[in-house]
Amino acid sequence: MKLKKYAIATVLATLSISATLQAQSNFGKAWQSMPAAASEQTRIVYYRATDDNNNKAAHIYVDGEFQTALLTGGYTVFCLKPGVHSLGSYIDDAPGYQGKQQQPWRDNLAAGKTYYIIASLDGSGRPLVMDSEQAQQQLVGTRQQTHLLSRASAVVPCKAGTTQSYDNYEFSSDLLFNFGSANSADISAQGHSAIQQFATLLKSKNKADQRIIVTGFTDPIGEEESNIKLGQRRADAIKKLLVNNGLASDYIQSQSMGESQVTAQCAGSLKQQKACYQGERRVIISVENK
Repeated sequence: MKLKKYAIATVLATLSISATLQAQSNFGKAWQSMPAAASEQTRIVYYRATDDNNNKAAHIYVDGEFQTALLTGGYTVFCLKPGVHSLGSYIDDAPGYQGKQQQPWRDNLAAGKTYYIIASLDGSGRPLVMDSEQAQQQLVGTRQQTHLLSRASAVVPCKAGTTQSYDNYEFSSDLLFNFGSANSADISAQGHSAIQQFATLLKSKNKADQRIIVTGFTDPIGEEESNIKLGQRRADAIKKLLVNNGLASDYIQSQSMGESQVTAQCAGSLKQQKACYQGERRVIISVENK
C-alpha cells in the first residue's frame, strides 16, 4: 500500500512538472511598450489580460485564416498592409472553425497605426478595440504567445517604426518618489515644482499640443513583473501631474520599460545596490520635436 501511494504521488508530481513546463513553453517575453508602427504598415496587438478567468484558448483569425491561439495572459503582435481586413476571435469553434467560415467584423485599418484588441470570448468574434493607455495597463504582466505558427497569409513581417524626433527630458525617480513608491500623492514638493516648471516651459514654447510620451524606468531590485508595474504607475502619476498643470491628456501617452534598460551592474547590500542603481530609477518625458 505504501508503494502504491508513493507511485501515485510520483505520477502526480510528474504530471504537475510536465504541465508547468508546457505552460512555460507557451509563452515568450513579457510585454514591453513598443515604438510607433511603420508608416506603411498597420500593427495589431491582440491580447488577453492576466485576470481573464476563462482557461480555454481563443483562436485568432485574420481574413479568415488562423493566426494563433491566445491563452489567458498572452499577447500576439503582427503587421498587415493597410486596408480592409477582417479580424476575429473564437473559443470552442472546432470542428466548424467559425472564424474561417464567418468574417463579419471588417474594417479599414489605417497606415502607421497600432490597434490594441482584446480577444472577445462571447462567441461573436467581435474585436474589442481599446485605447492605447488602457491597453498598456492591461498588458502589464502578459507574455508573448509563442507555441503556434501563424497561417494567416495577410500577415507581413513588422518593420521598424517611423522615425520621429523627440526631445527627451529626464527626471530622477528619487526626486519624484520615495523608493518603491508610485503614488501621485507621495510626489515631493520638489517633484511637483519640477513638473510644474516643465509644463510651463512647454506651454511657453507652444508645445502643449505636441505628442508627449512619459516613460517609467526602474532598477532591477525586485521581481521583473513588479518593476514593469511600478514603472507604469510612476509614468501614469507624472502624466496626471502634467494634465493637472494644463497639458491635454489626449496628447500624452504613459508607458513602462521597467528594468529592461538597466546598464549598471551592482552588488553588495540592499543599501549599496539602491545607491548604485540610483541613475536607473528615472522618468523620461519625450516631447515630439516638429
